[in-house]
Amino acid sequence: MPVGTKKARKSASFAGIFSARGSPPKLQEMGHVLVLAVCSLILLPGWACGLGSMSSIAVSYGEDGPVFCGLSSDGSHLVACFGADASVLYGAPPNIPFLGLTAGDGFVCGLLLDTRQPYCWGSNSYVKSGVPQPMIEGAKYSELSAGDNHLCALRAAGDGIHGSNDAASLIDCWGYNMTATHVLTEAVSTISAGSVFNCGLFARNRTVFCWGDETVSGVVGLAPRDMRFQSIGAGGYHVCGVLENAQVFCWGRSLEMQQVAPSSAVIGDGDVNIVPMDAMVSVVGGRFHACGIKSLDHQVACWGFTLHNSSSPPKGLKMYVLVAGDYFTCGVPAETSLMPRCWGNSGPLALPMAVPPGICVTTVCSHGYYEYPNHGEVGSSKVCKPANSRLCLPCSTGCPRDSYESSPCNATADRVCQFDCLRCGTDECMSFCLSQKRTKSQKLMAFQMRIFVAEIVFAVILVLSVSVIACLYVRHKLRHCQCSNSELRLAKSTAYSFRKDNMRVQPDVEDLKVRRAQEFSYEELEQATGGFSEDSQVGKGSFSCVFKGILRDGTVVAVKRAIKASDVKKSSKEFHNELDLLSRLNHAHLLNLLGYCEDGSERLLVYEFMAHGSLYQHLHGNDPNLKRRLNWARRVTIAVQAARGIEYLHGYACPPVIHRDIKSSNILIDEDHNARVADFGLSILGPADSGAPLSELPAGTLGYLDPEYYRLHYLTTKSDVYSFGVFLLEILSGRKAIDMQFEEGNIVEWAVPLIKAGDIFAILDPVLSPPSDLEALKKIASVACKCVRMRGKDRPSMDKVTTALEHALALLMGSPCVEQPILPTEVVLGSNRMHKVSQMSSNHSCSENELADGEDQRIEYRAPSWITFPSVASSQRRKSSASEADITGRTATEGRNIGSSIGDGLRSLDEEISPASPRENLYLQHNF
Repeated sequence: MPVGTKKARKSASFAGIFSARGSPPKLQEMGHVLVLAVCSLILLPGWACGLGSMSSIAVSYGEDGPVFCGLSSDGSHLVACFGADASVLYGAPPNIPFLGLTAGDGFVCGLLLDTRQPYCWGSNSYVKSGVPQPMIEGAKYSELSAGDNHLCALRAAGDGIHGSNDAASLIDCWGYNMTATHVLTEAVSTISAGSVFNCGLFARNRTVFCWGDETVSGVVGLAPRDMRFQSIGAGGYHVCGVLENAQVFCWGRSLEMQQVAPSSAVIGDGDVNIVPMDAMVSVVGGRFHACGIKSLDHQVACWGFTLHNSSSPPKGLKMYVLVAGDYFTCGVPAETSLMPRCWGNSGPLALPMAVPPGICVTTVCSHGYYEYPNHGEVGSSKVCKPANSRLCLPCSTGCPRDSYESSPCNATADRVCQFDCLRCGTDECMSFCLSQKRTKSQKLMAFQMRIFVAEIVFAVILVLSVSVIACLYVRHKLRHCQCSNSELRLAKSTAYSFRKDNMRVQPDVEDLKVRRAQEFSYEELEQATGGFSEDSQVGKGSFSCVFKGILRDGTVVAVKRAIKASDVKKSSKEFHNELDLLSRLNHAHLLNLLGYCEDGSERLLVYEFMAHGSLYQHLHGNDPNLKRRLNWARRVTIAVQAARGIEYLHGYACPPVIHRDIKSSNILIDEDHNARVADFGLSILGPADSGAPLSELPAGTLGYLDPEYYRLHYLTTKSDVYSFGVFLLEILSGRKAIDMQFEEGNIVEWAVPLIKAGDIFAILDPVLSPPSDLEALKKIASVACKCVRMRGKDRPSMDKVTTALEHALALLMGSPCVEQPILPTEVVLGSNRMHKVSQMSSNHSCSENELADGEDQRIEYRAPSWITFPSVASSQRRKSSASEADITGRTATEGRNIGSSIGDGLRSLDEEISPASPRENLYLQHNF
């Protein structure tokens, strides 16, 4: 129980644990309270509001800018500063050794190595330069902590007042509204200061207690009483601590910029109480953010509010110790250089000083800590000056799943965890094993490269030697040789013939290079689009605009014009990438490139005009009638056609092409109501082996992006399969891939559990009535579930997806058992093969094996070659898909036929999907 009960402030005492001896200073500036209140509600970068705990590095902040002070790493314990505030920079004592440092608003304090008393310098009006007063003569301290305008110090063990219990602890505080001596009945292990409050940890039960201004922060009343902490770090108006299970727990006040619903709150929304789930070894607090060192890999994780122009924590860099300012954080990396790195909103990214990774102590490192090598890692001096002192660092806690402990934490080294690469089940394990394989392959490659270089050098020397000998021999022979006139004429004619052949072959090579893409002049396209007028504009994207144009021969085209941007190199790369790819490809269900124009800074691509816009426009456009007219047969037909286009990219293009941006807005519908895959700006040429991975940075559209590709940069053709699976769910449900108006905004997370539970009705588009037989839609839903599996190797290939969709379409049209399923173009044209199929289905029953998914079938149902490799015109396709017997044999009473003739079939589809006005619908807006 406390020795005294006098309170420094009504809301600032920790009742029942400690008492304040002395009274707070008289309030001198009433306006400062208003400034502190404003700092807690809005962001004032010019006003630094403060926090700190003792460390080997401290950061001061204020109106005059930040200053970074750190102890020298050569073992002298002298302080060096770097920054903008002259009072802190030049007030640092040059020849006085310190044990540790802490800092606040415009001042820095250190614990003197010899006398163990605080010493401060700077320009803060509440914390004076020199030794804080009042000071008990001969008092020694073990730790300091600085807030915005105050300083608290923990008395060293055994340095109590006369007659007090040896287990009691004394904490002296100085500064604004905090000057008092607090007596506690239990021993305190550490203290940490926030903006206007202080907290500490009891040594025996590791529980936390706080005192100070309760009205601004709310930390004192919210402090957990029953939680046990390894360490704590106070921030501006909050406190975070590392629990005994290495998890982080925070309490206090966050930046209240706006109310965030608990269901949508994520790390980075500004709420510092939303902590990461990673195990931590230590944590520090800034103004409205916190950062910690992860136990798994000692890398940094930060959460809470950050400014828009703030730099991110360093990736892949291990840290020994962290210290936080108001809106920035610094850390000492686990490198031999020990040069601090900073991130956030203020200060340089790297500091020109070497700092030890912690505070030197004279006691032996306790359990859970290991000793930092106290020898010449930096120069030839020791990190700690006293001969019997050492630097203790916290051990990492435990090993992650799928790993085992190969070496425990001991007095000299941290624990070492190894992953079992044969039984990986987590992302961390896969990343570790991939990096290990990459490291081994790099070492092997380096060894092979040395051998290869040696062989090349030997080969070059050998070739040069043979060449010199051959030249000398030929020269010797030519001295005694004369050519006849006939031989000379023959040599000249041969040389002329060779040059002539080369001149004739070269244009043929150039013609092959652009055999399909016609080059247009800028004036010709400008005239075709009416000077690129607003009346001819039919679509606009982030990087380009699309105009409708009519060429001189009457051909209606879509002209894609790149918007002039500062990043000309990137724009030119995407332009040439799409031009090169589309010049190679030829398929009925890929958007046909007619030509291009590259004139100065102008880059234009000319395509076929897609009269019915994109599938996205029909599913999610402003006109509800478009979505209603897109019935199940039409939707599945579009899915089959799009699958055939992607199958061509993966299986028949050489080398294979990975699209990387499959989505409904990139599926266009032409005048014959056939689907076309478009937008190859992000496409990339894959390896000859379509299953081999590429290491590429993620590119695509959120919601459709393959998770394996996004996390591991592991790109294969199966990444397109994942995007196509999302596309199938979009067709079935009518929902967007990401739609935050629903509680579960991600279509995969919403639809897949319902499909696996057998509740197919729950995901079907409510705009359409479900078909009488749901078997076809169940098969499509099953295919979609397999396409969106997390691991790429578990997904089916596009040829199997196409086969399964063709079978589902045939089943939907009433022909599940035919040898070859109904073709999408036959659905459009109304071929009477569907009538023949319905007659066959009435005479033959289907077994379960015949209705199995396309992925598991032994016999693949394939479409004719004109669908897979369609280089013929649409009129020729009509002739090949519907014979005269098919046309004349159809009647008006056939049960499942679409129409009584080809013309009737086309008219019925014209009624279902009427041609939309490009000006109203902006059909290419989502594509380009």
